[in-house]
Amino acid sequence: MERLRIEYGTGYMELNVEMFFPCRMPAMRKAARLINQYCTDEARAELLSELREMADGYKALCGMYRQKMEELSEESAAYRHWRAQFNKTEVLRRRMENNIRLISGGGKG
Repeated sequence: MERLRIEYGTGYMELNVEMFFPCRMPAMRKAARLINQYCTDEARAELLSELREMADGYKALCGMYRQKMEELSEESAAYRHWRAQFNKTEVLRRRMENNIRLISGGGKG
């Protein structure tokens, strides 16, 4: 799924899935409300499947970065680089899990 189209009474909104997600909670609350209210169950299921794949990718990257960090001394510049990469990816992973929770927790409103 490249784009999610949300059609409602006065118009529509299209979200580029890979660019929009994972998003911060204020934007996600608004989007989740629209998705849960106006999208079909099939569209929501397809979106959730896509988001779970992305979350799995972030989880795999976190594991890879953690493994690289364990191979290095904590004082090295390379360790700090991989730690920063891990931290950034971990934030995205947690954000994605929260996005998934809001969409999967909501039903038709």
